[in-house]
Amino acid sequence: MLIGGGHANVQVLRKLCMNKYKGLNVILISEGYESIYSGMTPGYIKKIYSLEDISIDLQRLCFNAGATFIKDKVINLDNKNQIIHLNQNPSISYDTLSINSGSISNNQSIKFDEKSNVISVKPISTFISKLKVIDELIEKSSNRKISIIGGGVAAFELSFALYKRYSENISLDIISDQFLIEKNLNQSSINTLKKIAKNLNINLISKKVIDIHDSEISLEDGSKSQSELVLLSTGAALPDWLAESNLKMNENFIAVNHHLQSLNFNNVFVSGDAASIENFNRPKSGVMAVRQGEILKENLFLYLLKKPLKKFKPQKNWLYLIGTHQNSAVLNYFNFSFEGKWCWLLKKIIDLNFMKKFSFPGHKDMHKKIHNLNEINDDIPKMYCQGCGSKVSKNTLVNFLSNQKSNNELSDATEIKFKQNEILQTIDHIKLFQSFNPYDFGIISYLHSQNDILSAGGTVHSLSVSIGVPFSKNLVESFYLEYFMRGIQNEAEKDRASLASGHSYQTEEPAITVTMNGNKIEKSNKFLGIEGNLIYLSKPLGTGYLLAAYFQNSKLFSISDFEKLLNYLKKGNKLAAQSAFLCGSQLMTDISGFGLASHLGDICQSSNLSAQIQLNKDILINDKLEILKNFESSGYKNNYLSSFNSIDIKNDHPLSKIVFDPQTNGPLLIAIDKEKKNEFENNFEKNYLSKPLLIGEFIKRKEKQIYFE
Repeated sequence: MLIGGGHANVQVLRKLCMNKYKGLNVILISEGYESIYSGMTPGYIKKIYSLEDISIDLQRLCFNAGATFIKDKVINLDNKNQIIHLNQNPSISYDTLSINSGSISNNQSIKFDEKSNVISVKPISTFISKLKVIDELIEKSSNRKISIIGGGVAAFELSFALYKRYSENISLDIISDQFLIEKNLNQSSINTLKKIAKNLNINLISKKVIDIHDSEISLEDGSKSQSELVLLSTGAALPDWLAESNLKMNENFIAVNHHLQSLNFNNVFVSGDAASIENFNRPKSGVMAVRQGEILKENLFLYLLKKPLKKFKPQKNWLYLIGTHQNSAVLNYFNFSFEGKWCWLLKKIIDLNFMKKFSFPGHKDMHKKIHNLNEINDDIPKMYCQGCGSKVSKNTLVNFLSNQKSNNELSDATEIKFKQNEILQTIDHIKLFQSFNPYDFGIISYLHSQNDILSAGGTVHSLSVSIGVPFSKNLVESFYLEYFMRGIQNEAEKDRASLASGHSYQTEEPAITVTMNGNKIEKSNKFLGIEGNLIYLSKPLGTGYLLAAYFQNSKLFSISDFEKLLNYLKKGNKLAAQSAFLCGSQLMTDISGFGLASHLGDICQSSNLSAQIQLNKDILINDKLEILKNFESSGYKNNYLSSFNSIDIKNDHPLSKIVFDPQTNGPLLIAIDKEKKNEFENNFEKNYLSKPLLIGEFIKRKEKQIYFE
């Protein structure tokens, strides 16, 4: 388990991009999809770098490392029972843990109320996310005054960056009872930084802050300072979940030995700001975390292989490169101090080289060196049998079922009661997307299957599931079984659907099979198409080729693109179906693996009609046409061969590929009477919080089933 995508843990994941340890399952938990590189943050504030330039894509890093990524916040760490409790996802048990979650600003000595505009600089990702808020505040303010509380190097570098960002049109104060007291910062560098601050009219107030009320800062001598915005750069502190853990502490941080192991739990490694190394007092900095990462990426695996660990030897002195104003920097090393553009160039080269290690442009297959942990850690024999012998171990199954409300007697079959003589039934099977959170995938698999019941005019009554987990030992198979099932149950509870039965097995390709039973509520059949009916989609298309771009490490597919895609995949169609039936729709189908051309073609054939469809960029989840042009899912070719002869579309149409793109939890295709157009669109937008996509209408039967414009 890796908690936090800090500068040390990302190096562990990078090592896994080049090495595969058989028998090892790796999970990264982070509050965000990206890890912000602190060394380049001032450059981002100055608008020299883009957000993508300074961000490590943790989801993609996990994909290439063969790890699972879980976006969530840790709320409690139980080291005694080796359990991590999360805010939104189920808790997770671990064997070995590496904590590199960074720190928060140490503001315990300063009181401030809710009316105050106070933003902490740590964690840096939170500060970066609030830059737009700061921009808006400064733009609206007549005062345009920012006060930075804290007198370290970070406070000075931040003040220079803000001065540059706001084109010199702000007033800046740095308030602290001490300035630039970092170890190894020589007097010449201190004098240079203070001189630059003076030249930029940045006011240094050498007083201790007591409290902040509204826009007023109270100082220890009783004087007051007015400020529109206060930024806390007051050193580091541990987040509550870590401070309240039972890991041994040293000077308010987690005490670790020279191997970066906790002093009272040797299976827990801690690095970065959260760690305090025995007999060494070093400042909290990204540089130190990067250095520790070089040792951590070796020691974690040496520990698993039961080999001697390497010692981390903190530098007695280290290089400071402090960004100043106009693409310049201060270099500090031992007694040497320089300032100029060449120092900035050196800093830029070092920073970009570090970030380049986490870029995977166009890499499709990572050739990895294979290591085997199975012979080392052989607690409980694995079941690699086939047939019925490939089941998940009984202990894992019983442990999961013991926490369920049903089937406590472990019966062989379940009696299901239906009020109707006829029921709807469907089955779907989808494989886990590599690096995806299995809990999210459980949600996606349920919604994907639910679409069949919805389009047939039903509601989900009950379901049976078959869960395929990786070949693994109890702890790992328990994780996959619980996460898959919790995701499925999360959605089933919304439908008040009962889980009737289940099966679990071990496999090389983790997957979920869902068999759903439904009650027929509305009339809906594919042969009920009527000439003149409008054709809508409940949401856009594009999961197939976008996932292909993700799996092929395309630079065109960004972190924000992935987040948007995942949110799409987790959005169901139930409210869309309800809106359609309220407006009298009697024809609906879901667009899934065979793509739009095939599913719409089925309706045209059954209803003896053709369809006239207008394609535009609104039909795409992601409007970057270059991605659509360059990537396609493995199912695309078969869909093309199956449907191309029955449709009419220009070969050079920029959106032609989307009609063959296979969808996971895709949209519903809905037929609506023209007279119900406004009623449906208003009802849909009210319930679904987005507009339906009107793509065309049914027309009299022609030579081709579908005509695309």
